[in-house]
Amino acid sequence: MSNSSNGQRATQQVGATILVVMMEVDEADDAVFNKWYNEEHLPERMSIPGYISARRFMLDPEDGPANGVLRYLCIWELENDSPLQSEFYQEQNAKPTPTKEAAGAVVKQRARGLYRQIFPTAGGFDDRAGYTYPDGTRIGAG
Repeated sequence: MSNSSNGQRATQQVGATILVVMMEVDEADDAVFNKWYNEEHLPERMSIPGYISARRFMLDPEDGPANGVLRYLCIWELENDSPLQSEFYQEQNAKPTPTKEAAGAVVKQRARGLYRQIFPTAGGFDDRAGYTYPDGTRIGAG
């Protein structure tokens, strides 16, 4: 796995648990929010044992908020839920920084969920053998 100088990885690591966080921020506040998330929050959380990786996304403007989802999404890959119960996590939450407070002030809405993997039992589903419908129609490889 290759690492770049800013902590980005060329391949994704998969955990058995994911923490999904969605946030809504006005476009005018994007700079302060993204500065905190990218430069402080990601490195801070990734320093906690049990965090595996994180990826951030922004909602496609054409999809729009009409679908009931928030504009920003972060998917945190975790070994299990233990990082969220750890002393490290509690200590980080108790240490506000000016950047964190500024970002917190611009978050209009937030949704968070902890998900445990149910299928496949480990890793990711990568079977590309194709599929046969009940009527016998075959799609994909093979």
